[in-house]
Amino acid sequence: MIFYFSGTGNSAAVAKIAARELGDQAVDIIGKRAEDYDLSSEEYLGFVFPIYAWAAPEVMQQFAQGIGRTDAYTFAVGTFSNVAGMALEQFSEIVPLKGGFGIVMPDNYPVTDHIIDTKESAMEKLCKAKERVADVVRRIKCKEEVFDVKRGEDARDNTYLKAPVFNAEWRKTKPYHVSDACIGCGLCQRKCPAEAIRMEDGKPIWVKEDCYLCMACLNYCPVEAIDYGIHSSGRWRYYFKGFSEENYIREGEKHETNTDTDGLRPRA
Repeated sequence: MIFYFSGTGNSAAVAKIAARELGDQAVDIIGKRAEDYDLSSEEYLGFVFPIYAWAAPEVMQQFAQGIGRTDAYTFAVGTFSNVAGMALEQFSEIVPLKGGFGIVMPDNYPVTDHIIDTKESAMEKLCKAKERVADVVRRIKCKEEVFDVKRGEDARDNTYLKAPVFNAEWRKTKPYHVSDACIGCGLCQRKCPAEAIRMEDGKPIWVKEDCYLCMACLNYCPVEAIDYGIHSSGRWRYYFKGFSEENYIREGEKHETNTDTDGLRPRA
């Protein structure tokens, strides 16, 4: 069994690929309770999630609290854009892990005062991530007992000191705002795993003070009408559409692009 949480699709994609290759099942944890699953006969027990502020998302940590003792090969895969801190080691304090792996994927946070990814750098990451995912799945199949993740500098302080501040103070919905470009499609409401959005008079409003800050609403918006704070306007938006750059060409651009995409593929 592989449990996953995913805001904009990176972790969902990894979990589903792993489940397919292992002949297993990938389960989205939203709306689920770990206590409701009989895991006694599982050969593999995995957790796949994005790294938020150098830690596993609080919603995944809370879910994992309900996991009982198991003889399965337990593993976690964290997806992240830069470094992971000690997120997997900290998660292993909840569910003792035998394996832990990190996969660098495109950033979905165009809301800070600096740009982590452009479309070009995101495509380069995806190209490398495809190979990394295949390697990680192979190693999970072999039940490798290893932690292979890019922790970065000050990893312990980042995870154990800064991540709690993120969960307590930074996950506020107040900075979200919507422009007149909104078409009232309601996709943001449907994509919000925290159920923090309600449509009123054809526009989204945030009805909870805090959310997971997964950025699904902002990145999935088809007309880029949702912003967060003062930095996201005009920034490139990302959600996982596959590992090929061709998937990220806008509909209008497809007609202007040569159908031979070899020249579009980023270098490994």
